[in-house]
Amino acid sequence: MNNKKRPIRLFRIKREELLYVFWAATTIFIFWGGAWGWSEVLENQKEKDRVFFQAYQDALVAFKRLKLEEAQKAISRAMELRPNDPRAIVLAARIYLKQKDYERAEKELYKVFKIQPDYGPAYQYLGEVFFAKKDFKEALYRFEQAALHDPMNKEILLKRIYCEIGLGRLLGAENLLSELSAFDEASPGYYFARAALCRVQKKYADEKNFLDTARIIYGNDAFSQYLADYESLFAKKQTLN
Repeated sequence: MNNKKRPIRLFRIKREELLYVFWAATTIFIFWGGAWGWSEVLENQKEKDRVFFQAYQDALVAFKRLKLEEAQKAISRAMELRPNDPRAIVLAARIYLKQKDYERAEKELYKVFKIQPDYGPAYQYLGEVFFAKKDFKEALYRFEQAALHDPMNKEILLKRIYCEIGLGRLLGAENLLSELSAFDEASPGYYFARAALCRVQKKYADEKNFLDTARIIYGNDAFSQYLADYESLFAKKQTLN
């Protein structure tokens, strides 16, 4: 009889079990490593977004203050981070428009149509480009496209009226005027549209009355902003010598 003692085995692990443990450990390692890497990517993206929005805000503030060179530098920083952001492209175009660089403004706005064809502000400011160039036919077409995306926008409506007047189509202007209200406390569009019609009809006393009323109701700042577009409607088209 063999009384030789056998060694005691504390753990009996099959080969399949060992492989399973190895697989589980590897999976956990990959998961945590991937999660850490993805978290880092998200943090980097958040930082890029923060820098973009800050640059965009800086550009917008500088633009509103008419510090155009400062605005251009800021929007360039924003577009380096998001070259296809339609908001940034449109703001860049607005800066060019204010600098009377119509060709570059137009070029920027056409970029938006390739990126986001239904982005309404691009149509609106393309209309502004053609309006500034006194191409009222093309401007009207672009403002009408903008109105399809933003039908309640009174600024677009006023520009459509101006374009109709610029094209000599007073009946069309009067029809659109019915969509504006003298009781709109947010926009003096009604009074400027009325004044514009009076101007072309040579009713100068009525024109002055409407403009004076707009200044009283809406204040000097708003009045001055609207007056610039009003005067550009009747300014002679500049030609190259």
